[in-house]
Amino acid sequence: MTFEARSLGVPRDDSGDVVGKIGGLTWARLRDGTRWRNVSVVSTIEAIPDERSETPRRRWPRTLWFGIAMLLACEALLFADVAWSGRGVIRTDAERWALAAPVGYAARVARWVAVNMTPLAWVGYLFILEGLLTGLTGASPIRRRPHHFALLCLASVFIWAVFDMINFNLGMRAWVYVGMPGTEKAPWLGLLLDRGPGYVVAFGTVVPGMLLTGQALIELGAFNWARRTGSGTSVPRDRSFPHWGLWLSLLIGLAMIAWVVVARTPVTNFVLWTSLVFLLDPINYWLGRPSMFRDWERGWFGRTLAACAGGLICGFLWEFWNYWALTKWTYHLPFLGATEQYRYFEMPLVGLLGFIPFGMECWVMWQFMRVKLDGLAEGLPSDRDLL
Repeated sequence: MTFEARSLGVPRDDSGDVVGKIGGLTWARLRDGTRWRNVSVVSTIEAIPDERSETPRRRWPRTLWFGIAMLLACEALLFADVAWSGRGVIRTDAERWALAAPVGYAARVARWVAVNMTPLAWVGYLFILEGLLTGLTGASPIRRRPHHFALLCLASVFIWAVFDMINFNLGMRAWVYVGMPGTEKAPWLGLLLDRGPGYVVAFGTVVPGMLLTGQALIELGAFNWARRTGSGTSVPRDRSFPHWGLWLSLLIGLAMIAWVVVARTPVTNFVLWTSLVFLLDPINYWLGRPSMFRDWERGWFGRTLAACAGGLICGFLWEFWNYWALTKWTYHLPFLGATEQYRYFEMPLVGLLGFIPFGMECWVMWQFMRVKLDGLAEGLPSDRDLL
């Protein structure tokens, strides 16, 4: 609420406007807004609303609604394929290729969505997150730093390819893909054209999805409590992270990776999703990059918690979208024993815990990869930003 002079007899100071009346005295504010001064006049001052001071109604961007519509349409078409084909949950290639070809335009569209549910749903989710963050902050984290986001998507493909290489090429075989387009007997170029686009789109959304989810939680204030009282950007010497602790972390990470490479068994999943955090984050710290250890040193734990929460939330969503799809993944974790049969869709319940450090691990890997991308990928604006 501001005030406006209604009488013509109120003088105007060269540097201020009449704005209020306190204790019978009319007051004027300097135009630079730095101090107040008394004006010795008597006039009638009326209070009128200032429309500019009203909180504007938040307008959610179209990307949010587009993403919601895209996800709903994909779900509708996916379950239409389930109903029209009379199928259940597909868990083997034999079951996938035994399905009869769809008849009719609508059935063919539904079948295409069922085959491509993973990349379609994950892209729709990114639209939702972009719209949500734009509405919360007034600026899109993607359009504000487009080079950063584009390179993050490319890095995401590489990051997931690393885990796929460990799983398939090193013989871990903790997860397998079912119903992949094309055939292994096709020439490599044909196989690439059949599967390449789906690989790039799906894998390119893995890390952005987790980091955008975590960023949304930060903007919603979910982790405002996770900062030590009195902490800031400067770190007292007695609170600096000890170098022996960083070296210990690096050696633990090396030992974890060595076990994964040498053992080549699904049981190494116990360390796979944390190993690169221990190995790479000390290096990020020494190079002056954004680092989990540096955040902890400064008393800020919110970014770590946000990355972990982003991984877990995406894990729940990914497993839900994967379950009824025709191109999907399944798990083989015999080291869990009888507990393997208790599942959240395809994922054994215990395995869901792996999504928690996975979000942090991918963030640490991305910060490490950015060492060579300075000048191409914009940096992080503050310690409250995951991307």
